Amino acid sequence: ARGQSQFNVYEVVNPKKKMKKKKYINSGTVTLLSFATESEHTFLDYIKGGTQINFTVAIDFTASNGNPSQSTSLHYMNPYQLNAYAMALKAVGEIIQDYDSDKMFPALGFGAKIPPDGHVSHEFPLNGNPDNPHCSGIEGILEAYHDSLKTVQLYGPTNFAPVVNH
Repeated sequence: ARGQSQFNVYEVVNPKKKMKKKKYINSGTVTLLSFATESEHTFLDYIKGGTQINFTVAIDFTASNGNPSQSTSLHYMNPYQLNAYAMALKAVGEIIQDYDSDKMFPALGFGAKIPPDGHVSHEFPLNGNPDNPHCSGIEGILEAYHDSLKTVQLYGPTNFAPVVNH
């Protein structure tokens, strides 16, 4: 709202003066000339409004992660528990997937020598399909990740610009 009106002029009254002086009306007035309201939207407001979240996964397959056959590696394939990458994928992905309508997620890797010729790739599909790198849900991503670990050779260097630009 803008401008002066009878609804936005407020008297400034000093209670002590009002009690001492019979003819005291006020010490002046304050006029509200304008105001603005701002809404702060929450994450849930955006979701309720129809916002879709697109989740793309990129996994670092550089040798700096350690040899996957050794327990010190972030890619260690322990038959009894998830490795660090799988735990992170599962923790984040299980929440994010609920905000994606088709639950089909591009899953990429970088920094590995890939089959069939062993060239270093900084952007390869975990599912092996360069035409469609999408995996079905988090379970599909985890399956493609585990399959990739069996077929690629961790190498380097770390260059994730191609997967960011995907």
